[in-house]
Amino acid sequence: MPKLVLPTKPTAPEPPPVTSPEAAKAFADILKDDNARAKLIGELEKLAQPATSDAAATPADAAAATDAADNKPAVPLAREIGSVTQDLSRQVVDVVLKIGRGLGNLTRLVDGSAAINWDGVREQGLSLIILVVFAFATLTIARFLARFPLGAVERVAEGKPLPRRVLWIGLALLIDWAVIGLAWFITSAYAIAVAGGGRIDLMQSLFIDAFVVIEFLKSCLAAVFQYRRPALKLFNLDRATARYWFLWLSRLIGFLGYGVLVAHPLVNQAIGFSVGIGFRLAVVLITLVGAMVLVTMKRDEVRNGLYRLLEPIKSSVLRTILALLAHGWHVVVIIYLAVAFVLWVSRPFDAVDYMAWATVETIFAIAVGGIVASLISHAISGGIRLPADVKKTLPLLEARLNMLVPMLFRAVHVVLVAVVVAVVLQSWGVINLLSWFESDGGSDAVGRILSAAIIVLAAGGIWLAASSWVEYRLNPSLGRITNARTRTLLSLFRNAFSIVLIIIAAMLTLSQLGVDIAPLVAGAGVVGLAVGFGSQKLVQDIITGAFIQFENAMNEGDVVTVAGLTGVVDRLTIRSVGIRDADGVYHIIPFSSVTSVSNAMRGFAFAASTVSVAYPTDLEEAKAAMKEAFDRLMDGPRGAVILEPLEMQGVVSFSAAGVALKVRIKTLPGEQWATGRLYNELVKRVFDERSIKFSFP
Repeated sequence: MPKLVLPTKPTAPEPPPVTSPEAAKAFADILKDDNARAKLIGELEKLAQPATSDAAATPADAAAATDAADNKPAVPLAREIGSVTQDLSRQVVDVVLKIGRGLGNLTRLVDGSAAINWDGVREQGLSLIILVVFAFATLTIARFLARFPLGAVERVAEGKPLPRRVLWIGLALLIDWAVIGLAWFITSAYAIAVAGGGRIDLMQSLFIDAFVVIEFLKSCLAAVFQYRRPALKLFNLDRATARYWFLWLSRLIGFLGYGVLVAHPLVNQAIGFSVGIGFRLAVVLITLVGAMVLVTMKRDEVRNGLYRLLEPIKSSVLRTILALLAHGWHVVVIIYLAVAFVLWVSRPFDAVDYMAWATVETIFAIAVGGIVASLISHAISGGIRLPADVKKTLPLLEARLNMLVPMLFRAVHVVLVAVVVAVVLQSWGVINLLSWFESDGGSDAVGRILSAAIIVLAAGGIWLAASSWVEYRLNPSLGRITNARTRTLLSLFRNAFSIVLIIIAAMLTLSQLGVDIAPLVAGAGVVGLAVGFGSQKLVQDIITGAFIQFENAMNEGDVVTVAGLTGVVDRLTIRSVGIRDADGVYHIIPFSSVTSVSNAMRGFAFAASTVSVAYPTDLEEAKAAMKEAFDRLMDGPRGAVILEPLEMQGVVSFSAAGVALKVRIKTLPGEQWATGRLYNELVKRVFDERSIKFSFP
């Protein structure tokens, strides 16, 4: 049976292969350049992906995908942190494997599997060495000539304060950059002239670029340390220390820069790409180890210098954080270098950009946080000062504000530190806080925290207002007449209101933070019942004290006799009374021990005086003398507190010594003791005038 032959579509003719020398040369240049080669590989990977995956998606599928993304449940922060930790662990393992494979490529130099192109090395090495010598000679000559303007700048800047000296330091840095630019220009011109065709060889071009970058970084280091020109230094470092750090950091920068930017492409060209990868990895790893050793060796010296820089800082929170960083600065630097190395190994094409942006954001966040913390500390360093009229009306308000405001700012400091830490973690990609904030769980958590903070602030404001109102009512300088009962009740109200407000605010705050307060209330009831049975004495104190206050048995300032003690009521609480006796001793008496209250400050009082005279004395004359003493008492300042005329009670007793006569003077409460003492003094004076003799046993 004959086969059926289907017609085939005519195929397009294949393009002829590119064999021109120019194209081959351009392709070789691409393969030699790391960045160009990476871009080429990326473009090839994009072309290798199937083109139908995106085109096959219909608008309905896209809408469904969008709805699914919108309805995706929020991922809790703890789970997200766990996921990030797992990804980080996998990335660390991948990095270790990449390092092992990269360094393993260097074994090809030993086992003989890598052939070295000695002809190419000799061809390019000689011209490169000549260019290197010419470049450094040009730079040396240019810097020799630049020492004259730099010396003039140093002489002008000597003795200037740091803000003005910074301008001259910047001018010296610009002169040094101009020297580097001049050396770059002359070296490039020499390379072009030697090439003859107007095109610089690739290795020479790489060296010139590396030369400019490395010398630029060394110039910045010299501007920071300036061990050769002390008048232009930024930091107060001795010459030996500045020289040590500049030399070793310059060596590390030169080793890393020339090793990666010049020696690595040369190894790629002379030996092969696989060995070149291992060589570049070895250069970076040696630089990393050298930097870590340098940091470890100088950790104590730098730590002591950082401690001296912290002395002018006034903020306690900021000083504590910076002191911790100063104490472990070497750990921070080593971790930073290790992270930079890991990022460079795992993502070599954008690691520099990523590290640069993350570092800038970290420094910016820490700087802004430090400035805000310093401003807060400076604002509250002198305390809160109120106007004189406000202090006269509310004398204790300033003290309360100086107690609450620092507490508030300490909380702000804690929040500020948390925000700075969050920004740093976000900058380094440890956790994605922005996505968490945008999720339902994140927004709900932030809302709860803000609500709890508002409740605490509102409770503090209410407490401050209530305490100020009580203080305003009790202030005697405002012309108010406040009796002892009002003072006592207002003081008890302030204490009870504070306790109730704290409990309510705590419950509402816990409720806003997501804590179920129903079990707490039930538990508090059970605990209260148990405590009530176990502390009946305390309950008895409170109940007895409440009835004593209701009956107005005593108030602050009253002279009372309670539980066998007599003194002035100094303080009243809901469970006890504080008594200060005549010797100044302060007694605290629980209300459960109070069976009776003898108050000498209720309504009125009597100043009683008993005088003993001899039997031969005329009693009428003695009574007249005692009446005259009372008249003199009424004529004096004490007359204003005496309510009624003298009450002569007459003879009250007989004894072997003589006859006892007693009088009683009705006075305002609290005035009986001073009135009685003054009356006795006047009786003595009148008796002496009338030659009336007192009797003694």
